[in-house]
Formats: sequence, C-alpha cells, structure tokens
Amino acid sequence: MKTRGFCSRVIVIGGIFALVSWMGGGFHCNAQAEEKSKVSPGEEPKKTARAEIVKTHGEVTVSGSVVAKQGAVISARISGYITDLMVNAGDSVKAGEDLMHIDTKELTQKETEAGADLESAKADFANAKRDFERYGPLLESKAVSKQQYDEVGRKYEVAQARHQRAQATLDQVRTQLSYGDIKAPFDGTIADKTANVGDLAMPGRQLLTIYMPGTLELVAPVAEQYSRYVKPGILVDVTIPSIEVSQATSLREVVPQTNEQTKTITVKAPLTDAQGLVPGAYGTLTFATTSSEVIAIPSNAIRVFGQIETVKVVREGRIESRYVKTGRKLDKGKVEILSGLDPGEEVVID
Repeated sequence: MKTRGFCSRVIVIGGIFALVSWMGGGFHCNAQAEEKSKVSPGEEPKKTARAEIVKTHGEVTVSGSVVAKQGAVISARISGYITDLMVNAGDSVKAGEDLMHIDTKELTQKETEAGADLESAKADFANAKRDFERYGPLLESKAVSKQQYDEVGRKYEVAQARHQRAQATLDQVRTQLSYGDIKAPFDGTIADKTANVGDLAMPGRQLLTIYMPGTLELVAPVAEQYSRYVKPGILVDVTIPSIEVSQATSLREVVPQTNEQTKTITVKAPLTDAQGLVPGAYGTLTFATTSSEVIAIPSNAIRVFGQIETVKVVREGRIESRYVKTGRKLDKGKVEILSGLDPGEEVVID
C-alpha cells in the first residue's frame, strides 16, 4: 500500500513537471518526440513546410462612432405649432421635398398689414417725387425760393426712406413665411425625428436630422502616443458589431490637434453602405503599429489535443512529434509559433 501511494505521488509530480516544461517551451530542447518514425529510403512525407521568419505588425484597436460626413440638423427658424409632418426616421427624401409645415397664421396677418403699409408708402413716395421733380424748374425760374425747394426735397427723402422700409418689412415677413414650409436640403435619409404634430416649434429647436447615404464614416479618438502610426491613406479595419459588419478601408482624415482633456487625436475612416449602417452606431477601428519578426508555419501543421499543441518535425531522417505553443493567426493561413520550433525546421502538413 505504501509503495502504491509513493508511485501515485511520483506520477502526479511528473505530470506537473511535464506541464510546466511544456508551458515554458522546455520540450523544444529537452523533450524529444513521444512518437518517432523512420523515413524509409525514397519515402518522403506527403507534404512539408519549413518554419520561417515573417514580418508582422502590432495592432491597436480604438472605439468610435459612425458619423455622416454630409449631414444636417434641421431646426425651426420661426415660432409656431407644427401642423403637418410628412416623414419618419428612416425615410428617404429628395432635395426640396416637404418635410413639415409650421402654422403661419400670425405671419400671414403681418404680411397683409405690411402689404397695405407698402401701398400707402408707395403712393406717398410717388407724390413726393412728383413735387420734387416739379420744384426743380420752378427754382431755376425763381418761382419758388430755395427754402421751399429744400423743404420739398426733404419730404421726398422721407417718403423714399419710408417706401424702402415698407418694402424691406414686407420682404422680411414673406421670408419668414417661407420658413413655415420645411424642405429637405438634399437627397438623403431621415436619421432622427424629435418633433410631432402639435408641438411648438421655436427658433433653434432641433426637429429632424438628415444625412446623405454613402457619406458615412467611423470617427474615433486615438491616444496621442500612437499619432506617428496614423496618417491619411493608411489601411485600417473597421468593425460594426451591432450589424456584424467588418470593412477594410483607409483613413480619410487625421485631425492633428490634440484634445487637451483626453490627450487624443481624431481619425476618420470612410465606410461602404451596408444594411443597418446608420449614424451613431458603435464601431471599432484597428491599425498597425510597430513591425516585428516571428516564426511562422502553416496552421494545418498544428495538431491539437485538448490544451496541447504539437507538430510533426522531420529531423535526421525521422519524423518526431514536438510540443509547441502558438500565438496569433497570421495572413495566408499561417500561425505564429511562440516556442517549440526554430527557423528552418521542417514540419509535416496534413
């Protein structure tokens, strides 16, 4: 019984030692193959590849939001109750299309009053102009005095100024009346609606937001220590998790000014239209940083047993299994080897 307990403890300790050695890459130097097979003369493995040094890059991922490069916030320019609302969020509209109407009864009344005032001012101005033109020859023939002529001239100037003011007032009222019909500034999509029929619209109050499809981009802050890696035109990867979309694109703009509070700069990457892609969506942007050299082999040379990874290595005419530890997945179906292989060693591919 004592012997059996002693043996169990030895087996457990041995297992722990083997696991620690594998995690540290120790099997590369000390633990040779669990399995060795001799390669017969003229017989070669079906397919092999050599562990090679490849250049790779570090990556940084930052969070951002989808923003429309061409967008507009539509606000009221007059006060009044909303009487008609023709669109909802998500609707497509054409430039000049009616979006909503604001009640303009008070302005219509002002237009009538301003029109009447203009007609009166126009008549007074016409009479004053005739008198002024008539007094000119009379002054030359000395039929009227210079004082009388100057008095008529002043009346003419006053009537002219009043006529101009009345015309300007009417033009202003008519311009305000036009603000009651809110129209689309360009072909686009309604992104948000913050008003309803019956609401009181006031100057400056946001009513709708509209954006032009095809102008969406991801805008993201990047920590200033990475500023040397982000330049206009560099390739980046953008992911929008909510709609499961990933796109390869390039930076359109890098705003060089650093935000004093967050110590970040802003980058902008154009996006291709996709179903469900709208302003305000959360996204991530990934860009490359420093380059480095790593050992890489084809990923189909790796054999996985639970948490253990092995490869078959061709060495001195024999095939041996060896423990390895992998890192990142690389381009072209390769995988990074952190420990277990040296550059140039030949591995068997399934």
